[in-house]
Amino acid sequence: MIISRTGSKAVVTNNAAAAPPQPTIPTRRNWEGELAHGAHRLDPALRMSIQRPAPGLAVIGMDGEIDLSTAPRITELIRQRLTAAVLHALVIDLSKVSFIDTTGAELLIRAQRRAEQRGIELHVVPGAGCVKRILDLTGIDAGLNCHDSVEAALAHHRRP
Repeated sequence: MIISRTGSKAVVTNNAAAAPPQPTIPTRRNWEGELAHGAHRLDPALRMSIQRPAPGLAVIGMDGEIDLSTAPRITELIRQRLTAAVLHALVIDLSKVSFIDTTGAELLIRAQRRAEQRGIELHVVPGAGCVKRILDLTGIDAGLNCHDSVEAALAHHRRP
């Protein structure tokens, strides 16, 4: 129904048959339902995990995309691990990362500096995909302890 005013008269027109029905648009994304049920997945583009294979060792694994939107979470997680009192070595496993931009590369440089300041070994597992490529192209890999696998990174860790 359309109501329009012409001068002082109101004209009512019923055009219900002329307008096609509008499709309903879902108001929630699939992953938002998980949050309503107590899940702690803030960004569907990145998943992170922490493993502690031995005392003084931590492995941060990432699966997904590293970019400007996910960098603050990653930076905070790495900062927390590097300030742990009993940490001797940190391995960052990026082998499952599907996208990384220069923000992610900068993040690794800062993490390396923090680790050196605290006397903590930082090892990076770039994998064979996009992370290895950006590290090679930028030359950042020369300043990082890069390894082919988490096992190789853990084998290179100096025992205190």
